[in-house]
Amino acid sequence: MKWRQILPTTVTLMAMLAGFLSILVTVEGIRNFGAEAGRLYRWAALLIMLAMILDGIDGNLARWIKGSSEFGAELDTYVDMTAFGISPAILIFAVTLQSEPLWRVALPSAVAISGVVRLARFKVKDPLRGQGGYAGLPITVNAAWVALFVFICQTPPLNRFSLNEGKVAGLFLAGIFVFIILQVTSLRYPKPTKKAALFIPCVILVALLLVLTLVRAYDKASRVAVIMLALGMIYVVIGPMFVKSVAIHKARKAARTRLNEE
Repeated sequence: MKWRQILPTTVTLMAMLAGFLSILVTVEGIRNFGAEAGRLYRWAALLIMLAMILDGIDGNLARWIKGSSEFGAELDTYVDMTAFGISPAILIFAVTLQSEPLWRVALPSAVAISGVVRLARFKVKDPLRGQGGYAGLPITVNAAWVALFVFICQTPPLNRFSLNEGKVAGLFLAGIFVFIILQVTSLRYPKPTKKAALFIPCVILVALLLVLTLVRAYDKASRVAVIMLALGMIYVVIGPMFVKSVAIHKARKAARTRLNEE
């Protein structure tokens, strides 16, 4: 491989490592109790968000330095499954439905299966690999929902909310259910990492979240996480509308061009 290809591939492997470390930290959290378990789950969530940013950087970096490769594109699929399919599923298993063993296994299993189907269809049906938009909700959206919700509910002062029972837990689980269904639909969603105006603020917010957590400014970190969660919900709702409006605009532009040529 040329250096132009090695550099983005290294970033992809870093995203893979972040997702894998999230799994290890979650497993360690299961072995602990109370505040220590909450701290570990908080970091497991942050590692998913870090993987998400690295996953966005690698593709942009490959395009900027002309280092795209088939190997890198193939590797990216495995990173997505590990960091945004398996890792969130295990985190859900760790923090929810502990009094309902059947659902505690069923929901994470559904997350993993939906992620596999989403990524397999993406690979088979989309030769542009999302450059023209996604068919179905990106797998990263559900991963972000899980990570940010867990982070918020495991971080002071909002760690009084339980993900095992109550309205907050119901909202969390309902969101997961809706998102894993949207992943396997044909709704079209734009690719946010392709637009610098959308991707750069996301990088800044995740970096801010990490820094605030490191300095233990938990109240401010929780606010940033809530803002990111709200932005994600806006994307889920208006994403298909944006793609449709762009498609209509292009169709009208093409029609005008044909009329002018005639």
